[in-house]
Amino acid sequence: MAGPPPVVARARTAVRAALAARLEDLADRTDPQGMAPRFVVGVSGGADSLALLATTAWVGARMGLETEAVIVDHGLQDGSAEVAERAAAASERVGAQRVHVRRAQIGADRAGGLENAARDARRALLEEVREDRGALAILLGHTLDDQAEQVLMALARGAGPRALSGIAPARGPWLRPFLGTGRDETSALRRRDTEEICRLHDVEWWEDPMNADDAFVRSRVRHRVMPLLREALGEQIDENLARSADLVRPDAQMLDAEAAAALESLRREVAPEPEVHDAVLSQDPLLAQDPLLALDAHALAAHPAAIRTRVLRDAARLAASLGGARSDKSLVRRQVLEMDALLVSWHGQGPLTLPGRIVLARREGLLVWRRAPAEPGAPQARRR
Repeated sequence: MAGPPPVVARARTAVRAALAARLEDLADRTDPQGMAPRFVVGVSGGADSLALLATTAWVGARMGLETEAVIVDHGLQDGSAEVAERAAAASERVGAQRVHVRRAQIGADRAGGLENAARDARRALLEEVREDRGALAILLGHTLDDQAEQVLMALARGAGPRALSGIAPARGPWLRPFLGTGRDETSALRRRDTEEICRLHDVEWWEDPMNADDAFVRSRVRHRVMPLLREALGEQIDENLARSADLVRPDAQMLDAEAAAALESLRREVAPEPEVHDAVLSQDPLLAQDPLLALDAHALAAHPAAIRTRVLRDAARLAASLGGARSDKSLVRRQVLEMDALLVSWHGQGPLTLPGRIVLARREGLLVWRRAPAEPGAPQARRR
């Protein structure tokens, strides 16, 4: 008896490995309440997500697992509701046992850009459905092509190891089987593979016009830059970029984990300043703001630079989150180095202004993050 076409067999192997790894991760959980033998697949109607859904439905059925589809209508294009309806019909056709269609609300305040706002809204809705249905994981259809584009864009903007690690094949409940295992370079699927799987299932897919819109960096990379690189450097450039991500990722994850542990161990409690006289406050407006976060400067300075700078980066982001002020600006390397200088070349520097209206200053052996003082002329609340 003939087996499935090779591309279908590869896809099934990739999905089976991802599902099995997730089940193994969950095997020792002590709080299985609310969990069901079920996975959900994020479906856009494109070839990647429909191929993943068809494959997951087939594999899941043989593992005793249900497969459901989640379709997010971002409402950003004319006819998006009709696209969602067609995606729902295609999802049922390829084996989804239940289809959920959700409408995203993307407000006018799009900090970080339209693409980031749409992604955040989509992820929130996918997570909401996963929790409601008690699903074990959310599967997404990213391919090796997506990974290569991601790594190239990270290189182009001079990013560090975290970004050069690319898209994680698995992170918590988020699984991307078509990115491969990272140990077998033949386990990842290409965009042409997912299109072939859809043709074999006799299902039509939707081509998102935004993917061909040169207004978006990723579209320019996909349709203009990558073809040039393949012509100049060879067809293997996609695999090479994805391999670089697989090589960098374990090291970056280990360093990030060590930095997270260090951050927690270095946190210190700082009491709010007592009532401050107006004359003192005029000289140091920061004293009007309660501390958001404080770290032991001397202990942090003793860590290697790779850990120290990661702690500072994560602390700045945590402080911005605690401060509650949204910002479309990212922390840049120059700012991380300026924070590090408060530790390794301290000579009485003044406060640093960071994204999210946060100010960092060194005081009495501590690095202290606070909200930035109110603008001149704005009312300032002072503690009594």
